[in-house]
Amino acid sequence: MTRRWTALLAVAFLLAGCGSSATEADDGASEKPTPAPSVSIDPADLKPGNQPATPEALAAIALQHARVVPEEFDGGDDYFEQDEVGTVLMWGDDRSLEVKAGAVDDDLLSTWCREGMSGCVEVKTEAGTTTVGWDLASDGTPGQVMASYQAGGEERRAAYLGEKITADPRKLDLEVSVGDLVALVTDPRLGTKTTAKMTKAQVSGFPSEGANGDNEVALTAGAIAAELLETKAYADIDSFAKADVSTYGKGAIGVVGTRPDGSTITAIHAPNLPAAQRKCPKALTCSKGDTDGYDGWTEGSAETVRCHPAEGDQRAFCAVVRQEAPAPFPGDDLDPVLTGLEGALETLWPTVSAESARRGESLVG
Repeated sequence: MTRRWTALLAVAFLLAGCGSSATEADDGASEKPTPAPSVSIDPADLKPGNQPATPEALAAIALQHARVVPEEFDGGDDYFEQDEVGTVLMWGDDRSLEVKAGAVDDDLLSTWCREGMSGCVEVKTEAGTTTVGWDLASDGTPGQVMASYQAGGEERRAAYLGEKITADPRKLDLEVSVGDLVALVTDPRLGTKTTAKMTKAQVSGFPSEGANGDNEVALTAGAIAAELLETKAYADIDSFAKADVSTYGKGAIGVVGTRPDGSTITAIHAPNLPAAQRKCPKALTCSKGDTDGYDGWTEGSAETVRCHPAEGDQRAFCAVVRQEAPAPFPGDDLDPVLTGLEGALETLWPTVSAESARRGESLVG
């Protein structure tokens, strides 16, 4: 489950949808939300902070530069890595503004420029040089405009999607202009750390927990159960019990879920899984090698193991999911079984929304 900037870009296009959104010139009758009033930023506030940034803080900073009225917010693990902070503001006809900060890696906007974006320029500001890249509208996609700035060992990026990009965006009258994006990514308060004032900012309509990654808590056995019930493959589990994790290393937690047909699903988060258990057992036929884990199966039993290295503030951990059936899998078809196991791995990351933890309290004794 490694999500880099490429994943963010792909999800962004899905967010924008297949249909293009008409600009005012394309459809004069199109209704637009009333822009937010201009926000005056006190120059004294434009300084780096030392408090952990939250998605809501980044949304508040974005709204001081982009005069839009968000109707919805999104983000969290679907978009951002564990060592990143960010959020997505959405409004109107599939328009969105994504903003994030995280460690500098090889997947920089300058790389995208070299790999074939429609246009790319360097914009010099008092803060430093910002890379601006764009893709033109084509084949039903509206195009996008992105800005990237590096400071303090981090990359800060913003991406605007949904409005048709028909030419160099610096020459277009866009709802979120290139100047807005550059000012946003070079704002010294934008980063994985921000000012105490911005951490207290409240954005109208911003969810208090869940999708935006805020109010995250440590994973619990109950949360694993709650998240398993949200997966398509295991929504029919009718009872849970804590798993025996005595052989999975210090700090392991997990559950065993029983389905109506008598089959069981075991899901275990193991931050210190012994090396021997990261390799395919002799009793199973396996694929995917033995370095970061494996997929293994035999008659009536299948399991998946994945191990993730430490990254940013996230510690290393392994995830183990096993399905055992009282009889051979129907038609010996492993594809749906392994697909289900793969989906269950998503429930075993080190943190989870507080809501999932609460829902899980009554599921596991």
